Amino acid sequence: MILLGLSRAGKTSVGRLLAEQLGFSFYDTDELIRIRTGLTPRQLYRQSGVSALHAAEAAALRECCGLDFAAGIEEKTISAVIAAGGGICDNAEASAIIAAIPLRVFLYAEEAALFERLTHDALQTGYYPAFLRFLPVDQKAEAQRLFAELYARRTELYRNSSNLIIDTSGMDCAAVAEKIAEQSVYFHLT
Repeated sequence: MILLGLSRAGKTSVGRLLAEQLGFSFYDTDELIRIRTGLTPRQLYRQSGVSALHAAEAAALRECCGLDFAAGIEEKTISAVIAAGGGICDNAEASAIIAAIPLRVFLYAEEAALFERLTHDALQTGYYPAFLRFLPVDQKAEAQRLFAELYARRTELYRNSSNLIIDTSGMDCAAVAEKIAEQSVYFHLT
């Protein structure tokens, strides 16, 4: 199964809990990118651009799924929870891989809550992430305007590509993981 959603929706935290609860392996595509390239997705984007980031995302996702597309075969069947990067919906190659994953869970979170979390992180680094043009933290109004546009577009993409939507409003990560575990029985994963 794969957990989808915008940046700071809780995919990694929920994914770790869920994998432990189900006895599945856990993969975080952002962490795999860091391990394979030596750069965080943000650094890779800044250094080499969006094409390099998209190639790394797709490679990480293929690795998580145990796929060898060059050979045209699935190398192994694994039971895993995958936490995808927040912008993976903008990656056509990755989206094709995602479509083949049996359970695609969208962790929906309200726009204001996500922007507040992004702003908290921006206060630590001095700037917003790549998808908000690395705006300095003092340009909060512009970052919020850009995020509103991005939020609307990506939320629609994630809703359309998911077969399970979890509204995380008012829930902690443990409750979200429990809800997904309960629903996963309908997808014959547990």
